[in-house]
Amino acid sequence: MTGRGRARRLATIAACVTASVVATGCSAGVSRLSFPDPPARTVAPPPPPDTLPPGLRAIEELPVAGATTTTLPAIGPGTASINGTVTGPNGPVGGATVEVDRFVGYAYATARTTTAADGTWSFRNILGGDYRIRAWQAPALSMITPDLLFLVGGQPQSATLQLTQFQGPQVQAAINPASPVVDVPANLVVQVTNPVVDANGVVTAPPVAGAAVTLVDGPDWSVANGNPQTTDGHGQATFQLQCTGTGSAPLSAQVGQDPPVKLTMPSCSPPPPTTTTSTTNPFATTTTCPPPPGPAETTTTVLVFGQC
Repeated sequence: MTGRGRARRLATIAACVTASVVATGCSAGVSRLSFPDPPARTVAPPPPPDTLPPGLRAIEELPVAGATTTTLPAIGPGTASINGTVTGPNGPVGGATVEVDRFVGYAYATARTTTAADGTWSFRNILGGDYRIRAWQAPALSMITPDLLFLVGGQPQSATLQLTQFQGPQVQAAINPASPVVDVPANLVVQVTNPVVDANGVVTAPPVAGAAVTLVDGPDWSVANGNPQTTDGHGQATFQLQCTGTGSAPLSAQVGQDPPVKLTMPSCSPPPPTTTTSTTNPFATTTTCPPPPGPAETTTTVLVFGQC
């Protein structure tokens, strides 16, 4: 083999190795080349659809197991004690509920007891601290304001709880204008409610509808739209009236056959004075005319426009 032929053969073998091909005829000359397939291209899958709701309010979060770490205050045992009596409009109240609340910051503990037939009550072996005490008896007796006190351990204390009676009907009134004027129409609204004390000592005042309200004991008032009037669904009866005299003008309202209730009414003011406006004619002149002929001589002065 000549030098030129050997160089050609070496170049062919080098080309086969460099290209990483399989040459079926590399040993005896190149007759066919075979290239491997390119690696397959991996296509990323499309992102999943957005499953979040358009508003965060629709997201439902599952509960997470946990433990409550807040410790409620206790009301006992301790060395403090408190006792007293519950009284009402007619004396001691038996069977009333007495509630004590012991406050520690914004948290509190509660205990209740019932008064004996003579209205007495007591709490023994409790802790000291800030207390709120109130009493009631459904459906008509309750306290307007609870008692607040500080208990000291080992020092017994006493408290008398006074109950107020809440029993209907309750009558209130409002007038417009607030300062009525004699012989000037005004509107008077009478509100009728029936206060009730519930099992927790809370006083509510639902309106009384369909009740007949009559204005009485008002000699200085006249009613224009009829007396009595009937309360509406809000427990209100409206009167169109006016006062006939100045000064204090008492007035009472009677609901059905119940005793009249004196209303808080303002004094009536006198009507404003009448103002008269006079107009002077600047062109008017005073002229003295001669007396007409006759036995008596008189002089007449009139306002004229330059003529007798």
